[in-house]
Amino acid sequence: MIDHKSSFKELYSRLGLVEYPFTIYTTENEKDKLEQLFIQPSDYAPIIESFNHDRTMMLVGNRGTGKTALLYDLLRKENAELSLICSIDNFSELSTKVELREFYTLILKALTSSVFLSLAHYKSKLNKLGKEEKLLLSYLLKNYIESVTKRNLRDKIEQVQTRKLLRSTKKVYNFFRFTLNYGATAATNFISDTITSHFSKLPPLIQEGKVKEFFPELSTGIDDGFLDIDATYSLIERFINIIKKMGYKKVIITFDKLDEDPRFENDAEGISEFIKPVVTDNKLLLNQEVQLIISVWAVPFALIRDTVRTQKHYCPEITWNDSDLTNALNQRLKTYSNDKITDFTKIFAPNINPTTMKELFKLANSNPRDLWHIINRIFEAQYEIDSEANFLSEEAIVKGFTNFVLKFNFYEYYPKRINARSNTMDVYSYVAHLQKLSNEVFTKNQLNERAGTGSSTNNYVIAMEKMGLIKKDGQQSGAVTYKINDPKVIFAINHGLQIERR
Repeated sequence: MIDHKSSFKELYSRLGLVEYPFTIYTTENEKDKLEQLFIQPSDYAPIIESFNHDRTMMLVGNRGTGKTALLYDLLRKENAELSLICSIDNFSELSTKVELREFYTLILKALTSSVFLSLAHYKSKLNKLGKEEKLLLSYLLKNYIESVTKRNLRDKIEQVQTRKLLRSTKKVYNFFRFTLNYGATAATNFISDTITSHFSKLPPLIQEGKVKEFFPELSTGIDDGFLDIDATYSLIERFINIIKKMGYKKVIITFDKLDEDPRFENDAEGISEFIKPVVTDNKLLLNQEVQLIISVWAVPFALIRDTVRTQKHYCPEITWNDSDLTNALNQRLKTYSNDKITDFTKIFAPNINPTTMKELFKLANSNPRDLWHIINRIFEAQYEIDSEANFLSEEAIVKGFTNFVLKFNFYEYYPKRINARSNTMDVYSYVAHLQKLSNEVFTKNQLNERAGTGSSTNNYVIAMEKMGLIKKDGQQSGAVTYKINDPKVIFAINHGLQIERR
């Protein structure tokens, strides 16, 4: 007799889930459920307050801490008729050694696109502009939107510059223009045939098979011969003034995923130099007529933090405590179970050791995305151990923890040098040294004694502290002590695991 093995869907359905929620790790893939899923972290209140007061801010956080979800939550409450929202999350057209002027060009393109998408719904806003302002708007349309054809471009410029009655008259005339030309051509052909039958040496009045343009296409006299204007800060200022004159009370520009350009291969130093022009451009950041929200990875931001005027710009760091993570997990289970599961402990066996549950949140490292990864590993382990289970067992939890730690991609959260050789010191090399310690708290001498780092010990400590892998903890017998900051490394040390580059 062949033993029946349940499908993975049968396993999670048995636990009360309608859909499986632990293999979706990006906000973009959950837009349809975003409002249901979103939970405000504890430090969200001052962020909302600053946003509502039109303050420019930089949302700083590690990967997976929900910066994009937070952005979406802030923006979805805005009135589309009164607030112009310009979201920028693709920077592939910028050079890796980017100059500020390139950012200005990108802003102008995104703003122009956002304006005309909005005007498709609120065309009457154009009536508030004068001739010169409409001309500048036409210039921006011509030079900063690439996806429209020349014909469509002229039509759009025409809508900006000319009145509706004139456009309608032209449209009706041009619609019947071919019929008029065809009739005139037929009459001319008849006369031509009559004349040439009597005067055969004369050339025909019209070429056979062609319709002559007796009635030319009517033009509305639009001006599309613009002078070139550089993509400068002053042009952005002029554009924002026009947007405000059209009746938009707020102009919001967001930068998201600045650190995710694949060209940098997670090189924090390269990313920090890439984002530096825009996060240090105080003219733009301090402009009272526009609200900028810049979402940025904490590691590269830390490298240039001294050059950013953090006293003038609000730079909150997105963090999650265990209570926040519990609420987020419960909300996720509730959403994906059609309100059947409101307490995450109900999917676990009732006899789970409380210490094991504490380890779950400790390993999550104040990061919702890591928590989803851990629980996914637990589900996978449970399916392998017993696919017929009605709960997630302690055995599955422990195995899930181990798989999570050993299979974790440390390059996703820690920087590495672009095109680095395999023997270059990076996060995996540093972790290998730390795993030789007997305790999560150590001194430089202890690291040297255990890992044999020799004269490079000080350099290693500085590099690990810089990337957030360790942090200063205090003093021990007059020596500075450090603490391993990543719970995955601590878990590996405590359980005799060996984290290796995959």
